[in-house]
Amino acid sequence: MRTYRWNGRHALVTACIGALALVGCGGGGGGGTTASLGNGNTSTSMASGISGVAATGVPISGGVTGTMHGVVTLQDSSSPAKTLTTSTDANGNYAFTAAQIQGFVPPFMLQINYKLGGVDESLASAVTAADLTSGNATINITPLTDLVIANLGHQLAATIFANHNYASLLTPTALAAGVQALDAELQPILAQQGVSGTVDLLHQAFTANGSGLDAVLDSIHVTIDPSAGLETLTNSTTGQSVSGTLSNPPTTPLPAGSSNNVSDLQAITTTFNNLASLLGTAPSPTSPALLAFFDQAHFLHDGQNLGTFMQNITTQPKVVGGGLTISTAVLLPVPAWVSAVPVGSTAYKVRFAVLENAEPNSMTSFIAYKNTSGSWVFLGNQHLARTAIQSTNASITGAICAGLDIEINDKGGVGLTYAIVNGPQIPAPGLLYFATGKGGAMQLAAGAPSTYAGTSTQTLQSTLPAGCSRTIAGQVLPRTDTQIGAMSAPAVYTVQLYNGSNPATDVPVATYHPTLAVLPLTSGQASAADFASAITLSPTPQALFASGGTMNIAWAAPSSGALYANNLNAYICANLSGGVSTNTQCNEYNDQLIPGQQNASLTVAAAPSGSTLAGGGVQLTYLDDLFRQYWTSP
Repeated sequence: MRTYRWNGRHALVTACIGALALVGCGGGGGGGTTASLGNGNTSTSMASGISGVAATGVPISGGVTGTMHGVVTLQDSSSPAKTLTTSTDANGNYAFTAAQIQGFVPPFMLQINYKLGGVDESLASAVTAADLTSGNATINITPLTDLVIANLGHQLAATIFANHNYASLLTPTALAAGVQALDAELQPILAQQGVSGTVDLLHQAFTANGSGLDAVLDSIHVTIDPSAGLETLTNSTTGQSVSGTLSNPPTTPLPAGSSNNVSDLQAITTTFNNLASLLGTAPSPTSPALLAFFDQAHFLHDGQNLGTFMQNITTQPKVVGGGLTISTAVLLPVPAWVSAVPVGSTAYKVRFAVLENAEPNSMTSFIAYKNTSGSWVFLGNQHLARTAIQSTNASITGAICAGLDIEINDKGGVGLTYAIVNGPQIPAPGLLYFATGKGGAMQLAAGAPSTYAGTSTQTLQSTLPAGCSRTIAGQVLPRTDTQIGAMSAPAVYTVQLYNGSNPATDVPVATYHPTLAVLPLTSGQASAADFASAITLSPTPQALFASGGTMNIAWAAPSSGALYANNLNAYICANLSGGVSTNTQCNEYNDQLIPGQQNASLTVAAAPSGSTLAGGGVQLTYLDDLFRQYWTSP
C-alpha cells in the first residue's frame, strides 16, 4: 500500500524548489538524431543532459551528509529497462549527463526515493523525447509532478514506475493537458499571490524567496489515498480542500482564503522543526530552552498541563535521539472558546502530522500565537480531555470489519462522567460514551444517551457487519459498507463532554470537533494482506489467569507493505462476583512497537482471588501513512 503523506505523500510543497518543470522549458539547442531499435521504439541522440531539483518541504538532500538520503533513479522505456541512479546534493539538485543517457529510449521516468523521519517516501517525474532534444532539459521532481503522472495513469506514480507501463502514457500532449488541469485548480491561489493566471506551474522558473510562485507552492499539499483511489489538494493556510479520484481528478478550483498568511505558515513550520531538533537532544523537561517554545502559564493539551506534557514527551524513546518529525502543518482559525491567546495576537489552530522513529504516530493540533517578541509559542490544543477519531479496520478471528475509533479520555482527571458524540452516519440523538471508573478512557454504550446509568451503563456488544463474531473494542463504532459509502472525508464530528448524571438536563463542560481525515476501508478495499497474521501466545492469557507471569507474543507483519507496527495490547478479564458482566474487571497491557518488530514479552498480573475467567486475548495495531488503523485479534 502506497500513500502520500507529509512532505511527499500528504505532501507539503515549499520554498526550496529552484526551477520547476515537468517537461522541457523550451529554448534553443541543437536537435538530436534518432536511431531505430527495431522494436517500435527509438533511442535519441541527446543534445543535453537532464538536471533539476528534487524538493518537498525542504530540498531532498542526498549523499553521505544528507539527512533524507535522496537517490534519483532514471528509467527508460526499453525492454528490459535501462536505469541510472545518482544522489542529490544538499540543495536537492541532481544531474545526468548527455553521455550517460546515450542510447536510452524516451520517455523516461524519474523517481526519487528518500526518507522523512526515517519513513520511506518517493516522488516521480517524467522526461519526453522533446525535452532531450530541446537543449534545456530541466526536469524537477516534486509532489506536483508526481500528481500529474498519477492522474494520467489513474494510479500511484510509484506503481506506474514499478510496472514500467508508461511508454505510451507520458506523451508531451498528455503531460501538457495534465499540467493545464492542475493550473486551473490553483487559479485562486495564483491570483492571491500575485502570479499570472496563465503561468505554467510546472515549467515556470522562479526564485525560492517565499513570495509569488514560491508562496503558491508553500500553500499546497497533496494527499493520495490509494486504497480508496482518492486524491485531495489542501490549502495549507486555510485548511480548505478539493477532492476527486485518480481517474476523475477534482476540477473545482482550490479556494485561496481571505488572507495571505504564507509567511506565518513558514515561520510556524520552522519553529516546529527547531522544537523537534531540541527534543532530539534529550533535554530536561524543565530546560529553559525547551520551555521557551510554550506559553508556560496557559499550556493545556488533552487535559495535561505543560509539566506533565514535558515529562511524557522528553522520556519517550521514539523522540529522544532525533526520532521526532513534525510535518504537514495546516493553519486553521482559533476556535471561539479558546481564551488563552493574548488579545491582539496573531494566532492559529495548527494541525500537523507527527512521525516518531521512522513510523507514523498521529495527527494532532496546537494553538500557536506570536508573542510580543515576535516568536511563535504553543498553547497545546487547550482541550480539557482527549477527543480523537480514527478510521479502523480489523481482522477478528479472520473476519474483516470496519469502524470509527472514537477516543475520549479524561487524561487531566477533571471528573468527566459521560460524553455524547454526533456527526456523519451517527443517528440522532448521538452516541453515548461513559466513564467506567477504571481509568480515564470512556467506553461506547449500547444505548442512547438517555440510557446513561453511571458506571453501570451497558457497554456496546452488538452484532458486527461482515460476519465479525464479537465487538472490535469498547471505543469503536462498527460501520457497514453502505454506511462508509454514504460518508466523505474529511468529516467533522461533535463531542460534548459532561460531568453530571442526567443527560436530559446537564450542560456540557466542553464541546470539541475532531476531524476524521480518511474513511475506513470497505470490505472490497481491505484484504487479509493488510493485517498481521500467524499470532502465537506462549503461554495464553487464560493460562496465566490465576498465577500471572510472562507472556511471549510473536506474529507475522502485514504483507501488503507500507504499514507500520504501532501498538500491542493484551487483556485478561475476570468476573469478580457471580459472573455478572457489570462486575467484570479487565487488566490491559500495552507495548508501543518499533518499526519491524514482530515479537514482544509482557508481564501479566495474577487475577484477584476468587474471581473467574471472563476472557482474554491480544490485539495488534498497524498504521498506514494516512493514520488509518489495522487491528488484528486472533
